[in-house]
Amino acid sequence: MRSLLVLSLIFGLSGCLSMDSITPSPKAPRDTSYYLIDTQFRLFCQGNTKRCADMTKIVSSRAQLRPIEATYNTTVKGPNYPVSLMRMLMNPADKSYSSNPVGKDGRYFKIPSNDKTDVAWETLIGIQDNLFSSGS
Repeated sequence: MRSLLVLSLIFGLSGCLSMDSITPSPKAPRDTSYYLIDTQFRLFCQGNTKRCADMTKIVSSRAQLRPIEATYNTTVKGPNYPVSLMRMLMNPADKSYSSNPVGKDGRYFKIPSNDKTDVAWETLIGIQDNLFSSGS
């Protein structure tokens, strides 16, 4: 009975140890050469960082979208402004870059970091910062 308990503990601990080997390191190098669009939660994230802008916040900040609209030479249209912005980012009218699906469920799309997408990132972060700092 005692050997069964010891054997169970060994297998249990070895299972826990092997799980650590597949968990990504929190010190993995940052890669900001691309942006990731989460179409389910309407997030625009910077590379493999956890820094994301919530695109649903643009509904109350329409006037602040002008830098993005000027850069992409088109307007973000209603009634669903976040979806319109996502489509603009994933499929620019001038075809200067393309988006690539990540995973099999169609939820995530990867777009390159470039002059256009950087304007979108800075604008969305500015909108988010303005919304959350205006209450203080």
